Amino acid sequence: MKIVGWTAVAAALLGVGWWGWQLWGAAAAPPPVERPAEIAYLCTESGELSRGPRQETPALNPKLGRATLVQALYCSRCRGWHRMPPPEVRAQMPGGPVCPKTRAPLVETAPEGAPFEVAR
Repeated sequence: MKIVGWTAVAAALLGVGWWGWQLWGAAAAPPPVERPAEIAYLCTESGELSRGPRQETPALNPKLGRATLVQALYCSRCRGWHRMPPPEVRAQMPGGPVCPKTRAPLVETAPEGAPFEVAR
């Protein structure tokens, strides 16, 4: 009879734990981040910034007719745009890309009214 009692207690604890995880743990997961359809690009030859649809990089620069566009990321501290690091460098950045000047995280979108110019 003691085995049945302990089995019931263990099953009840497992049930309560599962119910608590469903109620608080699963619901607390962050919502998926929506990536913007249009992003900023930096031309590796001219240094000009432009906006366009998200695509593989280096992307074709319509002004030059060559694949010179790489994704640009924004730093909120220095208020400038920087070139996205290459994949082999990004692989060494577990926290994501950071600004080479301020070490602040780089993001795809800038706040409303932010300057659209390359950080120097």
